[in-house]
Amino acid sequence: MEFEERVAAYAPKLEALQAELASRGVEFIEVHTVDTSGVVRSKIAPLKLSTYGEAINAILYCVTHGDGQPMGDVAFASPSANEENGFPNIKGIIDPDTVVQHGWKPKFASAITRTYMLDGATCPYDPRGVLARVEERARALGYEPKFALEYEFGIFHADHDLMRAGRYRELKPWGHSLINYDLVRSGEYQDFAAEFITRMKSIDIGVASLVTEYGYGMYEYALTPKSALAAADAAMRAKLHLRELCAERGLVATFMTRFQPPGKESACGAHHHVSLWQDGKPAFAAGPNRLTPVAEKFLAGVLNRMQETHIFFRPTVNSYRRFDRGAWSPEDVAWGFENRTAPIRAITTPNDAACRFEHRAPGADVNPYLSIAAILAAGCEGIEKDLPLEAPVTSNLANLDKPKLPRTLNASIEAFAGSEFCAEAFGEAFRDNYAESRRAEQAAFDAWQASHITDFEWQRYFVS
Repeated sequence: MEFEERVAAYAPKLEALQAELASRGVEFIEVHTVDTSGVVRSKIAPLKLSTYGEAINAILYCVTHGDGQPMGDVAFASPSANEENGFPNIKGIIDPDTVVQHGWKPKFASAITRTYMLDGATCPYDPRGVLARVEERARALGYEPKFALEYEFGIFHADHDLMRAGRYRELKPWGHSLINYDLVRSGEYQDFAAEFITRMKSIDIGVASLVTEYGYGMYEYALTPKSALAAADAAMRAKLHLRELCAERGLVATFMTRFQPPGKESACGAHHHVSLWQDGKPAFAAGPNRLTPVAEKFLAGVLNRMQETHIFFRPTVNSYRRFDRGAWSPEDVAWGFENRTAPIRAITTPNDAACRFEHRAPGADVNPYLSIAAILAAGCEGIEKDLPLEAPVTSNLANLDKPKLPRTLNASIEAFAGSEFCAEAFGEAFRDNYAESRRAEQAAFDAWQASHITDFEWQRYFVS
């Protein structure tokens, strides 16, 4: 649907929502757009649900992680915005299905945009638009996809002087223990959890649980299932509002995948739970340790494209510090029933409604629109091509000769950038732009490393 058609379809809904929100006392609107890396970019304005669109800065689709910290590389080379085209605006329209009033801050509402080029064509770089198109593909096959994400993350006491100086290692973890499922790690923990769950409920995001994870400052929340696009919206919003709640309480949250040295305590995953439904019934369920034919084809597709789409699950340099099969962070292309060492854990109990696949490769630094799109597009191809499913793993993966997931960001970039499947599933323009964004990420790390003498070098060579 092009911009003018979208405006015509959304205008009556936005007008009605404007009147309804005003009658409820809403005075301000937070308008969110998600950038290439999965960071929420927002503006606050007096309440106005524009029926003719929003101005969006196209640099959102070529801005780097951390806006270039610590290298100063704010933007990477991209056709979306550059010196030649003068870094233009593009157009956005608020999706009325995303408009919510904040229960904990009732003068505020928020909404999420879809973006378009100035000529009205769909913006090919918009991660939300990429997922929307993939979800339409699944629905055209007759299925409703459902996803639920769970995020592991760290919480620290905020020290803004340390943070401004980049001395994040010196921040103190929130809570005195590293024990899993601990209700008394901190005296404020239970109140914090209750407040987060209550806030999310007010904007129709279900939180199934919030627990302490293994490690100082480590926590995890699990979200309840939604349709694909709604699940990504919920994941993005939950992450934003968790950070907001932390900031209000003198805390700071991190979703970098590993902030402890490899092998020490936990890393931060973001496991994705996926199922297909048809006519209100679970399409994967066939009883304990069994799958329906459509589930087998879907899973075969996911496995078939896992190496090419791996970059969506581990998109940063830091992502690859989380590799550890022994710590349940997968290294192989494989699946098994209730197997947490494989990237796909098939769950078939306790009942049919719970039957689903848990994709365990994604880390907490993913862009959820892209990680969900990757799983769904590959699964749809499996159904469309009637792909056969390999046998489940029933022994130690370390002793099996299974294909390996790319071990570095560079290897993932290479697999993705040359993938015709990714060009077809997500758009060639998007594939090329995203590959360039990851090359820029690797280049920034390489440049930083080249300009520093490491602790290894000081300790190994200074006195020898």
